Amino acid sequence: MMNKKESPERLETLRSSNNLYPLRDDYRGEVTLKLSNRQKKVYTLLMAGKHTVTEMTIKTGFSDPRGYVRELRNRGINVRDEWIKKDDVRYKRYWIEKTDNVNF
Repeated sequence: MMNKKESPERLETLRSSNNLYPLRDDYRGEVTLKLSNRQKKVYTLLMAGKHTVTEMTIKTGFSDPRGYVRELRNRGINVRDEWIKKDDVRYKRYWIEKTDNVNF
């Protein structure tokens, strides 16, 4: 009888592993964040002020910047948000406080 082979680990699982993309690197005594170029672009935009998803899409050219906001939060960056309600429409506005600044 043949033993059943296990399937290889999925790519999404490998990418989300903390040891592949460490949050901080203590090289030469400096604490730095390792972010992708797209994450850096969303990070710097949110550091500049409050933006809605539509504004972030227009300024960055990314189709769904909420995914990058989620990735920043998963890496420990405090991305703040607030609900805005106008008439019968509700949406969020995102930003990062200057006091929550992290170098990368």
